Amino acid sequence: MTPDITFVCCVESGWLETQTVRMVESLRRWGGAFADAPVVAVTPRFGPPLSGKTLRAFDRLGVEYLRFRAPNPYAWKSFLNKHYAMAAVEERCTTEFLGWLDSDLLILGEPDQLRLSDDEDFAACAPDKNIGTSGPDDPFEPYWREACKVAGLELSDLPWVVTEREGIKIRLYWNSGVFVYRRATGFSKVHLDTTLKLLDAHIASAKAGVYFTQHTLGMTMVKMGLRWRSLPHSHNYGMGTKTHAQWYDPEKLRQAKILHYHDAMWMPFWDTFLQCLNDTHPDVGTWLAAQGPLVNSAPPQWKLLSRGLNRLRQQKAAEYQKLCTVI
Repeated sequence: MTPDITFVCCVESGWLETQTVRMVESLRRWGGAFADAPVVAVTPRFGPPLSGKTLRAFDRLGVEYLRFRAPNPYAWKSFLNKHYAMAAVEERCTTEFLGWLDSDLLILGEPDQLRLSDDEDFAACAPDKNIGTSGPDDPFEPYWREACKVAGLELSDLPWVVTEREGIKIRLYWNSGVFVYRRATGFSKVHLDTTLKLLDAHIASAKAGVYFTQHTLGMTMVKMGLRWRSLPHSHNYGMGTKTHAQWYDPEKLRQAKILHYHDAMWMPFWDTFLQCLNDTHPDVGTWLAAQGPLVNSAPPQWKLLSRGLNRLRQQKAAEYQKLCTVI
């Protein structure tokens, strides 16, 4: 029986089109009970149109495409697309649950842990420490303390979780590539407001610069008092070119239901990535081999426009950075 959930993702002209189509197709092929769940792909800011090929793929895969221009004062920050997309779908959909899926994911098997029980409102994964804080001696701790104040929390309000990869105890810090929640809570609207409030505060980390807002996911959940559960590593197993030599674990990949591949599907890492899938999920590997590595197939004029927009957004990001108090 298909769970009463709607999945949301973002898409823009260029490489994200290819990633989004592959992600949804993998859901339809290997998602099990979730395979037929509604999917809404959202473009919430100005940019070139999607290709006809992508729109035809959306029709074939049963994807609803939603395009609008959000009143976003920080439109240069791509991660905010996620917030505006989720808030928009939260207002218009009717399913009991909403789930977010990054486009750089592959569904490798039925993600059964995405089902929320009657006493759960929210679920996400803490795969690794990254820019999280492990306590008072952690170099990221001062920034987290200030960010919590902006969000209306004390740092001590954040519960402790143990990262899936390193087994390190950190203050709650979810990876936002995959999460699900009960729609009636209105979580996405509060998440958006909390993140905008943080950006309005103009604070930055001395270690990581201006954060990409992922840390507000857990802060919002705690602020709202939601009942939560941590997703296992199998539901957000990460691979990437920078961490492959140190962290790749074929047994964990074999157990994975959701693969967060980051930059691993591009050349020149493609052959290594494909071999890993052939060794652990041969059916997925066979399917991917016919697809080939990721490419940006947007027409030249739209690639040119995207490059211009990216330069403008980088300039705006640099201007914002200059106004920040570094902590």
